[in-house]
Amino acid sequence: MTGYRDGYDFRKWYAASLKERPRRYWVRWALAGAVVVALTAAMLSGADGHPPLFVSFLPGFFIGFSPFARDSWAADQGRAVYDEFEHAALLRATARAFATYIGLIALLVSWMITAPGLGWPVPVLPMQWTGWLVTLLVIGISLPATFAEFMVPMPEPEDETL
Repeated sequence: MTGYRDGYDFRKWYAASLKERPRRYWVRWALAGAVVVALTAAMLSGADGHPPLFVSFLPGFFIGFSPFARDSWAADQGRAVYDEFEHAALLRATARAFATYIGLIALLVSWMITAPGLGWPVPVLPMQWTGWLVTLLVIGISLPATFAEFMVPMPEPEDETL
């Protein structure tokens, strides 16, 4: 392939951006797995205890490897500058992540409302509530980057820098 797509030199801007924001295939699966593990640990702990805080912070650990989890401080250093396609995909990913997060919160609130009447466990101690709140906070922070990892296509092998 020549590197030109419809008269646009893809490699001209993309090669420099890959050095600043490397993409790794394992990051998307690590983020998704960490979210699932954190939610599962919070659900399995139930009313008997609180989820281990390490497991609750697991999505926050993997978010540091994602180039889509950059804040405005990184833009000053040139590491959070996205092209128009990445920017549009990042906006769509953020909107879907917030919709998913709102759905998750609604599901948990409905569980808290119906659980006592059905005899299901409900958090009652402060550490149980803290475990749930920390888990939900870290998941809410990491969901936009997780969705962006899946929505922004990975670079083609011939476009990757050596």
